Amino acid sequence: MHTAPSSVLLWDAEELRDPPAAPCCLRSTRAGDRAVVYLTGPGGGVAALVEFTTDAEPRAEGGWHASAVVRPLPHPLPRPVLLADDLLGPVFRHLRSRRRLPEAAGERLTALLEPTPR
Repeated sequence: MHTAPSSVLLWDAEELRDPPAAPCCLRSTRAGDRAVVYLTGPGGGVAALVEFTTDAEPRAEGGWHASAVVRPLPHPLPRPVLLADDLLGPVFRHLRSRRRLPEAAGERLTALLEPTPR
């Protein structure tokens, strides 16, 4: 089983098409940490997983970044599904920037995103 994501990154559709080599992250990000990408705009929702390959470093223009592997999801998790969930609704209702993801919410997202064994 993979490590549950511990943060949420907000991207627009263009960033998902052409992901940055070193996306913005939290100062506490370490190599091996995972994040989910929340796609903003119409039809938004969780659209990708990010696995960081380096620790966070400061950006010259402010903020933090880290190298990562971005994996778009074949079936994004739409905003209405996130908002209807008791654990995820409070996290995704008023997103304004990248943020920490509570452990229980990260585990819930992992369960929703992993394929069900047949």
